[in-house]
Amino acid sequence: MARNKILNMHPSFILEIDNRCFSGQHLVEAIEKDHLDLHVSWQNSIVKFLKQWLNDDEVMLVHTSGSTGNPQVIRLLKSQMRISASLTCDYFDLQPADRALLCLSVENIAGKMMMVRAMERGLHLIAVLPAGCPLSNISEKVKFAAMVPLQVQRCLKEKCLDRTEKLLIGGAAVSDKMLQELMDQAVACYCSYGMTETMSHVALKKLNGKNASEWFEGLADIRFSLDDRGCLTIDTGRLGIGKLQTNDLCELDGKNKFRWLGRIDFVINSGGVKVIPEKLEKLLSPILHFPFFISGIPDEEFGEKVVLLIEAPTAKDIPVDQLIGLFQAWPKYERPKNIFYIPAFSYTHSGKLNRGASLSCERYPVL
Repeated sequence: MARNKILNMHPSFILEIDNRCFSGQHLVEAIEKDHLDLHVSWQNSIVKFLKQWLNDDEVMLVHTSGSTGNPQVIRLLKSQMRISASLTCDYFDLQPADRALLCLSVENIAGKMMMVRAMERGLHLIAVLPAGCPLSNISEKVKFAAMVPLQVQRCLKEKCLDRTEKLLIGGAAVSDKMLQELMDQAVACYCSYGMTETMSHVALKKLNGKNASEWFEGLADIRFSLDDRGCLTIDTGRLGIGKLQTNDLCELDGKNKFRWLGRIDFVINSGGVKVIPEKLEKLLSPILHFPFFISGIPDEEFGEKVVLLIEAPTAKDIPVDQLIGLFQAWPKYERPKNIFYIPAFSYTHSGKLNRGASLSCERYPVL
């Protein structure tokens, strides 16, 4: 057993999986001797990740989500991943032996980074099936958990969100409806901004309670600027990645805060007027309870026209009259000219909506 592998883990680190607890030393021994004896795919994914983390390579290969383009394999330095983990632990005041929840797949960067945070800070990490309601079987409150919105929604439905003290939500947008529900929760909820290239998030915003805000705040010495398109540039500071250029349209407040407006890739140019779909989607979220998105499709007169696409089995339950009434209050160039339903949208392997592929699916007219 290589002693340096154990030294890469905080002495207080404990992984609880399959109702068994492993210290760092016992975990390394079990992995090297292949004694973990786990037969469930999501548990074996954790073992696979640990083997990669504990090998002698300084680099880890990670897949991007593919939500805004083709998935890619990128190389991340383990030393940079450890720095990122420390920044998050500092932000949330996570201390050795604090209980945290791993309910995200370690196939993706968010799950991987939960593992790294636990090893780096010495957390007691409880691994559960990355599906359903992650807190339903948690009896003793955890200090920190990270979830995607669908998991949060299920926890709200089962009234068990209070089994965590601090909650990080990422991977997809938080709807206005969910945001309103979170306002009544005692748990401190945060929304993340980041990507695989930045090893999970580089900025956070508080969603409820004191200090709730629309503005993302950069971690530690991470700073932001805008390019000539109005898109965010990230100076990653001590993460050591240098500057990263994004396609996210943003508004700045100094060098440490920004408000996200939308993706420049999704901007619709209708008759020379630029329409940001995400702005309109925010207005629709209180009305539509199906998955949906706004997009542009070719139009002879305007070049592109604004359309609304809804994931639904039929048009029957779509509130067409209510939508038309709402559209009348919008500027003319922002009003969807057509409404379509699509029985099944296309999603990436990490569960994010793939707008481009969904737009290519067979669609049926509602209006």
